This record gives sequence, structure tokens and C-alpha cells, in this order.
Amino acid sequence: MSALEKKRFLPQVLLRSDWAPPLLAAMLLLGMTGCALFSSAKRQGAGEAESLESALSGMIPLPFEDGMANDANREMAALDEASRIAAADLTHFTESGDPLLRSGLVMALSVRVGDKLEVQPMRVQVMDQGVILLPMIGTVVCDGLTLTQLKSVLEDRYGAFYRSPEISLSFLYEEGGVSPWGRVLVQGRVMREGWVNIPATRDLSVSSAIQMSGGYNTSAKKSDIAVHRRQADGTTQRIPVDLERVGKRGEIERDISLRPGDVIYVPESKY
Repeated sequence: MSALEKKRFLPQVLLRSDWAPPLLAAMLLLGMTGCALFSSAKRQGAGEAESLESALSGMIPLPFEDGMANDANREMAALDEASRIAAADLTHFTESGDPLLRSGLVMALSVRVGDKLEVQPMRVQVMDQGVILLPMIGTVVCDGLTLTQLKSVLEDRYGAFYRSPEISLSFLYEEGGVSPWGRVLVQGRVMREGWVNIPATRDLSVSSAIQMSGGYNTSAKKSDIAVHRRQADGTTQRIPVDLERVGKRGEIERDISLRPGDVIYVPESKY
């Protein structure tokens, strides 16, 4: 049968009264089946998308801001606790800022009478009981005293042996030991978190404290450093320090001097 004959044959078949109903029914059934299959596939795809979205929403907290806020709250709570601990060092100073003697501090002592050294220069360390041991006079309680007050006590004690003894007494700071001038706590994105002693010059800056902590760690945000300083009323003052501007613009006045009990926090850059 030629192609032309086939084209003529199909309409004739459809027009025959005995063949038309079965053929039409078969065509209608085939069309309905195809639509049902397409609709089912569409619904299945939508269901899979909804399931994936549901699974992801269970794995990832939404919105992200809530998680960041919780992290910030935990961070502030940790800083408040660190500030409270560091502030305990403030009890080691008088109101005018003079150091008070306490366990671990080291001093240099000598006693002179006229032109003669009766007690050669020696190293004296305050023991756990808050006392020191000295030649001739033995145990001396010194916990909570200033150097001036201890010097007066020693003049009286050595005065029992010598006329008008001259007491030479000064702090002797040893690397890694207890600093009479206090310490600060460095936390956050630095190489070594922990305490940094304030030197005798009392000019420890924020950048110096970070340097003594090993420098910055990765992703440190130098423009948003904060110094948390305990106040007399128990509150904590937050002092922003932008060391980015100090380095790029030479604004060294932003690199403030630290006080005993300060907590320096170097945050992480989020972007």
C-alpha cells in the first residue's frame, strides 16, 4: 500500500460505523492515562522538593540571625565572667594604685648602717602565708602592705640591732613571675590566650599585650577589638579599640594603655 493510499485508508476506517466506537474509546483511554501519569510525576517531584526543604530546615537553624545572636550572648557571658575574674586583681592595689604585697611577689632588700652594709643585697619572696624570712629578725608578716609600710616595719625590727638602719627595698620583677603592677587577660583570636603581666613602666598597650600573646590568629578582626574594664560600682565598661586604623593611619592614640584587671577581646571576622 502506497503512502497516498494509507492517508486515504485512515479516514475511511474512522468513518466506518462498526470500527469508530472502539477506536475512539481506545484513544480517549490512552489520553487519560497519559494525563494521569504526568500529574502523578508532577506531584511526586513537588513532594520530593518539600521533603528536601523540610530536611534542610531541620539541619540548618533558621533564621541564621538567631544562631549568631546566641553565639554573641554566650561570648558576652564568657567575657563578663573573665572580667569578673580579672577584676579580682584590683584588690591588690590601693585606691591610689600602689601595689599591695601578696604571695609570689619578689623584692630586693639590703640594710645599711652608715657606710656599712649590714645586710647584703638579697632576693626576698613573699611566701604563701604572706610572710617573708629575713636575716636576724626572722619572720615578718607583710601580706596587704605597701612597700612603704613594709619598709617602716623593717626599720623598727632592725632598729633593735642597729642605730638608724637604712632599708633599701624595691620590687624585683622576674619574667614569668607575679607582676606587682598587675596583669591583663587577652582572649579571642590571638595565638595564646591568657594572662599578660604589666611591666614596671606601666605602659602596656593593647597592641603590646596582643604581641606578647603571640600576635593575631587567623581571621582576627583588628578593627573591632574591645577592652572590658571593671568599674568601682561593679559594672563593666566596654572600650572599642581600632588597631586597623592605628596600623594604617598611625593613630597611635587609639592604642590605649591598659590597667590591671582589663580583659582584651579580639573578635573573629565573620566575612
